[in-house]
Parts: sequence; structure tokens; C-alpha cells
Amino acid sequence: MSKSLFIDFMEKMLAFPLWIKQTIFLNLSNDLTTYLSNEFLDVQEGELFHIYRPALSEQGQNELLTKESKYDDMIYSFMNCCSKGMSLVEIAIENNFTIEEIAKAFMFCKTSGFFSNKVTNSVSATAGFLAGKYRTGEYFIRAGKMTIEQLDEVLNKQQEMNEAGKHVFIAELMVQMGFIADRDVKSIMFMKEEAGKRFSLNPDDIPTLAMEKEKFDIRVENTRLKEENEILRQKMDAILTFIKEHKTPEEEPKLEEF
Repeated sequence: MSKSLFIDFMEKMLAFPLWIKQTIFLNLSNDLTTYLSNEFLDVQEGELFHIYRPALSEQGQNELLTKESKYDDMIYSFMNCCSKGMSLVEIAIENNFTIEEIAKAFMFCKTSGFFSNKVTNSVSATAGFLAGKYRTGEYFIRAGKMTIEQLDEVLNKQQEMNEAGKHVFIAELMVQMGFIADRDVKSIMFMKEEAGKRFSLNPDDIPTLAMEKEKFDIRVENTRLKEENEILRQKMDAILTFIKEHKTPEEEPKLEEF
């Protein structure tokens, strides 16, 4: 199977010189910290929705093969990519889908029993929220950041305030009551907003430095050989000097001997 557009893109990025990658990292880090909380920045690889790799169950493979249920073409395109072991971000870029569309296809396949591998709570919660299946409170419960009892308290408080003529959003109350950090609410809301954006990628637009890296490796090897040769030369000079300094007069050749 040929490389996906995203993998090709990442390989070219990773081939950049160290000083370029450090600068990119610093700028990305500064950018992400302006709208994402540490909770979302420090997420582990297995908990990040975008890089999850769904594996089709036998039921999913059969449906992809027969298309018996006659689902939308988008579902079968999604399942076909899953059968190739692609991550969700790869599937999105390869098919020009938004992450919101990916989330909807993901939730459909999950509830249909088309996946064989375990889906973590974090991945499932993010997918449901981005797909519009879960509201904010349910997202935080499913992600393990809030309890059902705490959400009940929030709902009761909201009802009290509504009856008093004070309309307030659940997310605001969750923050006010200390159950969820304001930064976490803003992070998930921003993710929801960004999920509707489409991203087209052309790796040919990314400069590649693969040949430069090969040339660099050759230069390093040549430098190493030159250094080794210089050390050997110095040792030979030292040996010759030692022999010359310790020769006795008897050892000097006589003209008549030649």
C-alpha cells in the first residue's frame, strides 16, 4: 500500500534540519497554549481521537465487502481506509473529509459493531461530542472528568436559576461550581469549532531535504576519516622523531658502504 498523504507530509517535515524543527515546535507550542488547556496539550497518544486507528471487525469487513446495507458512499470510503490501517487524520486528509464528518462516520461504525479494537473513553467521548451526539456535560462525564452526580447538581442549579429568570448555560455553571476548569470548556468548544474545517494537503508543496541529509551524512563521515588520518600521521611523525633522536653514531650509514 502506498503512503498516505499525511504520512508523506510528516516524513518530509521530520527530514527538516533540527533548527527548523525547533523553531516550528516553539511557534506551534506558543500557538496551542493560547487556546488549549494543559489537559488537552498533555494528552497521551492512545487518547487522541485524530490519530486513533480503527480496525474492522468481521462484521465490518463483511459489510465493506458486500455493501449489503447500502449505506452512504462516505461510510464505505471510511471503512475502506480503516481496513488499510489508516489513522483518522489520514482518512480525513486522504478523502478531504472534515474531522466532524470523520467523527460521525466513526460513531456510526462503532454503534454498528464494525470495529474490533477497543475504543478508549477519551476517544469515544471526543468522537461523540464532535459528531453532535453528546452535549458538553455528557462529554465530560464520558471522558472521566466529571461525575453524573456533579452533572445532576449543575442541572438542578440551572433549573433554579431559570425559574428565577436568570438564564445560564450548563458549561458556565460547571465552571462556576468548580467541577470543570474554564480552560477545559474553552478547549473542547474550540475543537468543536475547528472540526468543521476542511484541510487539503499537497505534500509536493513541502520542501524536502532528504538529499541534503544524505550529503550531511557523507560530510560527517569524511570529517571523521580526515580526523583519523590526522591522528595516524601525528603518531607516525612521533615514531620517526623518536627513532631519529635515539640513533647512535654507529648506526649512521657510511659513504663508502654505498
